[in-house]
Amino acid sequence: MDANLTADAILTKPGVGLRSLIPLAQAARPRQWIKNLACFAGLVFSGRMFEPAAIVESILAFAGFCLAASAVYLLNDVVDRRLDRLNPSKRDRPIASGLVPVSWALGASGLLAVGALGTTIRLASVCLMVLALYLAVNVAYSLRLKHTVLLDVLIIAFGFVLRVLYGVYAIEVKPTSWIVLCMFFLALFLGFAKRRGEMHLMGEAEPFRRPVLSKYRIGYLDLMLGMTATLAILCYALYTVTGHRGNASLVVTVPLVTYGVSRYMLLVTVDGEGEAPEKLLVTDRILLGTGSLWVASCVLVIYSKIQLFAE
Repeated sequence: MDANLTADAILTKPGVGLRSLIPLAQAARPRQWIKNLACFAGLVFSGRMFEPAAIVESILAFAGFCLAASAVYLLNDVVDRRLDRLNPSKRDRPIASGLVPVSWALGASGLLAVGALGTTIRLASVCLMVLALYLAVNVAYSLRLKHTVLLDVLIIAFGFVLRVLYGVYAIEVKPTSWIVLCMFFLALFLGFAKRRGEMHLMGEAEPFRRPVLSKYRIGYLDLMLGMTATLAILCYALYTVTGHRGNASLVVTVPLVTYGVSRYMLLVTVDGEGEAPEKLLVTDRILLGTGSLWVASCVLVIYSKIQLFAE
């Protein structure tokens, strides 16, 4: 029996109601909320990590972006449900498999979007604009733009930049251009790695089940991975030297960033990983350890006010 017909038939079964709540929560992809930790970057690097008011504002920013991201994921899965049924790694998603009715998913998406915007009431007014922009861009992405080569990855990267800006504006500090550029290129790196992982999973020579993947090639993606990795590390290095509140000691964390990015690139290009970055970042012990050590080093340098180098 055709998979599309089977899944659509499930949606018409009587009794599909409360049983859909758990799959609906799964469809909101709470495991992806790890990406929204970028909202805390401003709190850590601004030197306000131990200020109660700033902590509350950052938590609100994180919560708001989690709601907004889940709203986008639900809409995206509704739009992609037929293609997802052809993908071995996505066919069991709650919406694609028919466990969650489309009407439920769309209704929940709308409620989550409204809830996300509601969290900005206690934050600076610019936060509402940033979150609204994120929602608008990602609705356009889900409906059409994800089928445009390069633009699909650029929009993903733009979403990470908005996360950082949202967290920074929530505590009412101004971001430096270098850290924004660093996040942009790092997000591009992760986006191209994701595309490469998807192509590795499906096989470059096989018929493409996701239209935009037919425009990419492994060699091109490897080239873009090298370029974006280099730019991300360079921008971070420049930020540590020129952009962080007159304390160049943060430059000692550059080797950790270099190693972490290089490790990720190894996993992507040699082992064929990267299709699910949110999983890879927390399941690879070396990556997780490097990231934890980097965070600890940044906190130590920033909050101990260590001056290791002349300005």
